[in-house]
Amino acid sequence: MRIVPLGGLGEIGMNCMAVECDGRIAVVDCGVLFPNESLGVDLIAPDLSWLRERREQVGAVFLTHGHEDHLGALPFLLREVPVPVYGTRFTLALLRPRLDEAGVRADLREVRPGDVRPAGDASPIAAEFFSVTHSIPDACGLALSTPQGTLLHSGDFKIDPAPVRGPGMDLGRIEALGRKGVRLLLSDSTNAEREGTSLSESQVGPALEQAFELARGRVFVACFASNVHRLQQIVDAARAFGRRVAFLGRSMEANARLAQELGYLELPGWMPVSPEEARTLPPRELCVLTTGTQGEPRSALARLARGEHPDLAVSPGDLVVLSSRFIPGNEIAIGQVVNELCRRGAEVAYEGLAPLHVSGHAQADEQRRLIRLARPAHFVPIHGEYRHLSRHAAHAAAEGVAGRDVLVDGQVLELADAGVRVLDEPVATGRVYTDRDALLGADIGALVVRDRRLLAETGLCIAVLAIERTTGAVVRGPELFARGVAGFEGAEEELRAEILAGLGDLSPKARTDPAEVQEAVRLAVRRFFRRTTGKKPPVLPVVLEL
Repeated sequence: MRIVPLGGLGEIGMNCMAVECDGRIAVVDCGVLFPNESLGVDLIAPDLSWLRERREQVGAVFLTHGHEDHLGALPFLLREVPVPVYGTRFTLALLRPRLDEAGVRADLREVRPGDVRPAGDASPIAAEFFSVTHSIPDACGLALSTPQGTLLHSGDFKIDPAPVRGPGMDLGRIEALGRKGVRLLLSDSTNAEREGTSLSESQVGPALEQAFELARGRVFVACFASNVHRLQQIVDAARAFGRRVAFLGRSMEANARLAQELGYLELPGWMPVSPEEARTLPPRELCVLTTGTQGEPRSALARLARGEHPDLAVSPGDLVVLSSRFIPGNEIAIGQVVNELCRRGAEVAYEGLAPLHVSGHAQADEQRRLIRLARPAHFVPIHGEYRHLSRHAAHAAAEGVAGRDVLVDGQVLELADAGVRVLDEPVATGRVYTDRDALLGADIGALVVRDRRLLAETGLCIAVLAIERTTGAVVRGPELFARGVAGFEGAEEELRAEILAGLGDLSPKARTDPAEVQEAVRLAVRRFFRRTTGKKPPVLPVVLEL
């Protein structure tokens, strides 16, 4: 049996893992990664070529929960590998509109904790779903039964002793599986560097109530739209102080509506108010739930901070609560939004000032507790950057697990009767850069993204000239244009002389070849800027033949 990670090992996001046994394949999760820089790229998906090449062997997809980094790439996979997808009620409810938007029809099969489902006809792999606590309803871990023993996949988890709602983490079932024997534990590593235990989600409620009690104007609360338990606590705090609730942001509105329809979010009939109606309410009677926790420029919170939202505006005396973690890489964008909100006279509260947010991922003590309960013969940390994986493996070593491997995307772990080993040859993995429209089938491409990054860093210089077809003599130009190139302004004549000198070094025959002339122009321009500024901006030479 082989474990093939296609994403999520070496980065936080883009989670996708294949389990291959006796010529059959089960897939656990298929998610996307959100880029830290704006290059016209909304999403980064794993390269699923390895699965597409083996589409006849793939029997099922098992989803641990409904976050985008675990299911967002399914439209790419299911378009070419149409297999059953198993997930819990809320998970599939979040998945359906994404598939509909992409025009993909899928066989979605709902499961509950305790259910066992095979990974396709005649597959030796079956998955048992068990409850875990996370920052989204209906999250599950998986116990995969295989000819090589039980594989325990934690999914994203924390051990929350007092969840806001739901059954809590099924530690009894994990312990029972551990007594019977777990061959391999695959466990969430996100918070491996944080000692101790994570705070309970239910501790956020009192902190929110304290913030509401001190608020003198409107209260805006930004959080992840999928964190329904957080939404419920915000609603409860608003109700305690007689505030009505408005939802801002496409995902916030959609998820709140879906959670209400499915019974995961409870609001009294008097509380919901449209953004248009919210404008007329007295400030102390309104609470606004909004997207934009990570400083996304097009989010509702960022538009409020810039004063560009069509329905509402932040005013002096308003309280803005960021009920979320600052994801590494997003600090600058978040800081800009906070600065703009403060300029508008708002008070801004965020994690660190009070427990206004708690993580949905286990910290070191919880991770070690799971290892003790599962008693695995072998351990592989998942869901994290390399430093997280390495630290988590150290936790397993401290708990006495002798067999440990730290893998990254593409490295294959083989389990056999003779033992466990990492294969010498990795499988091909990579990233597909895309945007929302590309869910319909397009791909921006890594080279395009590389060029966009290069343009953002050094600008672009364009050189246009016309040559006589038979002699190669320069008839006109070179005409020079630049965007974002340091050192260009005022140096045009010197740059033209550099280009003409470069053309003069060509042989008579080469001067009649447009490709040769283009390359000479490109090298001359880059040589000039390297000498004068130390930079090498991209050069677009345009050569016309007359």
